[in-house]
Amino acid sequence: MHHKHQYDRYGRWLLTGAIIIGWTIGWLTEISHAVLSILESFLAGAIILNVIKEELPEEKESSITYFALGILSYSTLLLLLG
Repeated sequence: MHHKHQYDRYGRWLLTGAIIIGWTIGWLTEISHAVLSILESFLAGAIILNVIKEELPEEKESSITYFALGILSYSTLLLLLG
């Protein structure tokens, strides 16, 4: 891990604070369904981009079946929670 000391000292507290601040803002404000849909689509796009860029193995080791199963599972989860 490259920046372990900085993360242990500052990063974890910054991330914890961001969660608490985000929860507080979400609790105090009301967001329209249109804005919420846009935010969810950005989140889903970022997750899919991250998976495609960082998590999928090289061409020889990849499996479209598992990728499609992951897309289907995540889409179902979003539909059930939304």
